Amino acid sequence: MSTTSLLNPLRRSAYLASATMRNGAVAAAEVASPLCTPVCQQQRRDFSTSPSLSIKTIRPARLPKRVIPPYPYGERRVYKQSNKGLYGSARIQFGNNVSEKHQVKTQRFWRPNVHVRVYMSPSLGAKVKTRLTMRVLKTIKREGGLENYLLKDKPARVKELGPSGWNLRCLLMQTRAVQERLNLERVAMGLNPQPVRDYDDIVSYALDAATPGKLSLRSRETLADLELEDVFTIGDDAAAVGGFTGGAVEEITDEMEAEFIQKMEAQEQQQQQPKA
Repeated sequence: MSTTSLLNPLRRSAYLASATMRNGAVAAAEVASPLCTPVCQQQRRDFSTSPSLSIKTIRPARLPKRVIPPYPYGERRVYKQSNKGLYGSARIQFGNNVSEKHQVKTQRFWRPNVHVRVYMSPSLGAKVKTRLTMRVLKTIKREGGLENYLLKDKPARVKELGPSGWNLRCLLMQTRAVQERLNLERVAMGLNPQPVRDYDDIVSYALDAATPGKLSLRSRETLADLELEDVFTIGDDAAAVGGFTGGAVEEITDEMEAEFIQKMEAQEQQQQQPKA
């Protein structure tokens, strides 16, 4: 600070006030307890160290093909996005917009009404996240759940499942709960029950492979045993598809599901009414 400015009483008082505040802040920082900083650091936890969830969320497209038999109808060649979700028989459709005045045609297309839904599978003990159309969503609601929809054995349902639904169906049929359920149905029809086989290692490996991250120790041991025994070796190992591709798709909740089904039923009733 220059000598001329020190002679000015206003500037001098402002300079002394600012210097006093700076010295007080430095002194407060030095007097503060050194235990404060480690305590604050202990209370703060990085995002990477957060505890992992106890329930897995799998995607059917990531299930390994080496433990699943091939889909009898093969992959779909038209609208290949349907291979990675429960699309039923829905496909993209092409057509034209025709103007009323000059009859000019403009090409357009209609995509299926696709959403993302997460279902809990009690037999697998995991959540299943998949894309599905509103018509399939309504069918799952009518069947009483995702597992009942997948386990129906009619040829039309198997063809409707597609490769993604077929993977889930085959994995479900390896669990103990579904094997016991099928035995109860055999007994009800007067047939002899089949012995319940232990496929827990294969199911655990498939669920682990369908979730992001590295394989667990148990899954690596199961994979090594499968390679040594040369069983279930079907197709290419690198064919395990990753996440979903395409545009953003809305994930729906239980409340949104009920609202969508009501709108869909209202539209169907309007279409069935005769036009005046």
